[in-house]
Amino acid sequence: MKDDVVVKVANFVWFQSIWWLVILFQNQALLAVVGLLIIWLWFSSKRQDDLKLMVSMFIIGTFIDTALTVSGVFTFTEEQTNIPLLPIPIWLSLLWAGFAGTVYHSLTMFKGRPLLAAVGGAIFAPLSYIAGANFDAVELGFSIPTTFVIIGIVWSIAFPFCFYLSTVFVSSDTQT
Repeated sequence: MKDDVVVKVANFVWFQSIWWLVILFQNQALLAVVGLLIIWLWFSSKRQDDLKLMVSMFIIGTFIDTALTVSGVFTFTEEQTNIPLLPIPIWLSLLWAGFAGTVYHSLTMFKGRPLLAAVGGAIFAPLSYIAGANFDAVELGFSIPTTFVIIGIVWSIAFPFCFYLSTVFVSSDTQT
């Protein structure tokens, strides 16, 4: 039990480190963030499951935040975007991968509780994006209340979906 608490706390601190790095340093933090992702995978007891979920959410999150950007919810400067044809910065996609790295560890309280995950996503994800805007990591295209509602709706689906995927990946491991 003590080891489980240590892992949860370490995972929480790990993700918060990634969040602060990308919010404060954005593209300048890419190497450090990739390093932190690799370090987590190296030490994780659920390395394969983490990797599958991190890659999946990197891709899905990129699509989600691209859609939010194209629809005007977010605006990024040209200096922030660094991949041609992608309207969001790569650090934002890496943040999704980092977030996925918490699902099997520090966010297990949401596992098997889709309603709680939906409410948690609807409340905390908008706060995270709005905090990022306060640090000039992103510009919001709408008012804070409108942005909160839009992101809340998106994350009320995305957050439980992360947990759904996590169970699919674990069950696919046991079938092979």
